[in-house]
Amino acid sequence: MGDRLTEEEEQSQTSLTPYGDIFDELFPQYLVMGMTPAEYWDGEASYYPAFRKAYQQRIENEQKLADRQNWYMGQYVMAVLQCVPLLVGGLNVKPSTRLPEYPDKPFLEKAEELKREEDRKKYEQDQTMMAMAMFQQFVKNANRNIAKEPKSTGQ
Repeated sequence: MGDRLTEEEEQSQTSLTPYGDIFDELFPQYLVMGMTPAEYWDGEASYYPAFRKAYQQRIENEQKLADRQNWYMGQYVMAVLQCVPLLVGGLNVKPSTRLPEYPDKPFLEKAEELKREEDRKKYEQDQTMMAMAMFQQFVKNANRNIAKEPKSTGQ
């Protein structure tokens, strides 16, 4: 806000904090939110709530991502701990005991492979169902055509 009040006008103002000071205090916060100085000082007033909301959403998304990453890290740690005989069976582990193996691929990669496999199976099922429906329709049409044909008398 380039317009500042003179000292006389400042004293006559009833507010305890001039609006210019409030804008000056909030300026760094809006810069962090991604607003440019030109947008902050000269932009539309309707942009402020949109930037605050977008910033809040970005923070929430980052927190959810960090939470998910931490959860996956915990899954990896659990997989490692299950492979350690002392923690699985204590000191009484028999030599013939087969311990779980550490995963050979990252969990997300395995999940993607499983999803691709499920999608492929569903596609094959759909194709089979389509072929069966087409065959049934072919048989219906053939039977209808056979029923329409005049019967020969064999003389």
